[in-house]
Amino acid sequence: MTFKLKALAALALAAGLAWTVLGRLEPWWPALDIVNNGLPFLLAGLLAVLLLAAFARDWRLIAASMALLAFNLWLAISSLQGAAAEAVPGSERTLRVITFNLWYRNDRMQDVAKFLAASAADIVTLQEVSRAQAAMLRETLKPELPFVAGEANIVILSKHPILATGRIDRPGFPEWNSLMLRWVRLDLDGSPIEFAGVHLARPFYPTLLQEDVEALTDFVLRRRDPLIVAGDYNMTPWSEKLARFTYVTGLKRYNSFHQTWPMRRGRIPLLPLAATDNVFASNHFAKLGVEGAPRLGSDHKAVIADLALAAPPDQAR
Repeated sequence: MTFKLKALAALALAAGLAWTVLGRLEPWWPALDIVNNGLPFLLAGLLAVLLLAAFARDWRLIAASMALLAFNLWLAISSLQGAAAEAVPGSERTLRVITFNLWYRNDRMQDVAKFLAASAADIVTLQEVSRAQAAMLRETLKPELPFVAGEANIVILSKHPILATGRIDRPGFPEWNSLMLRWVRLDLDGSPIEFAGVHLARPFYPTLLQEDVEALTDFVLRRRDPLIVAGDYNMTPWSEKLARFTYVTGLKRYNSFHQTWPMRRGRIPLLPLAATDNVFASNHFAKLGVEGAPRLGSDHKAVIADLALAAPPDQAR
């Protein structure tokens, strides 16, 4: 039995080492970033390896397991440094932001409309929205969110007046699949802020995802007003691409632990395993709270983020 435990622990340790090495090669092969998204599962697996090694009483396996576990734990803690600062106790909520990948085939649009109407949201960004879905929500939510930008794909609904709007498209793509980002400038009680809704490429298309991240980074670096960027990033907080985006832009991440995908496969409900939907904001804001929404017919879960004003509008990012 001891020999079998040792062999199983050694095999699992080799798999964990291979996983770790593949993730570190992401700067040279961007496609490998997909393994970094599973860092929490790697940590759980390495903890199991450590327990196996302990039961096998093999000090070499124990030491190797502890070293590899410690290294990956350091990676996870480093990723958490990009999280938004907590608001000062007693701070008032400035904005409630909701991001939701609606899904073109969502068959619970009435429930979606009721949820958004009752959410007290200031700004909502939706991704994967058909023209029919957008028209229905625009009409239904007019009392709560009267200002709208976009007719399909990425749609932004706001309680505050929209002063300007724009978009970033992927060159060479058909209209239905070209939109990567839609932005608006809002009048927030007399002060301008900018808000962008994003839908980045899936990690299975690493070159396109890399191009999307570069375009998004360039967009952020050119903004001067307080900025919020929310949407479906198709990357978890453990992704190297998302970590670089956070470091270069200075924006802070609001969702680290609320898993948002996959909520379903066809008609089969699933347990979400990855936090791919997120809200990022400049240092003008601080985090009051973040929560996930209930199931609303999509393969994603909506994210609700409450933001407080943390710095004057003229403070540099």
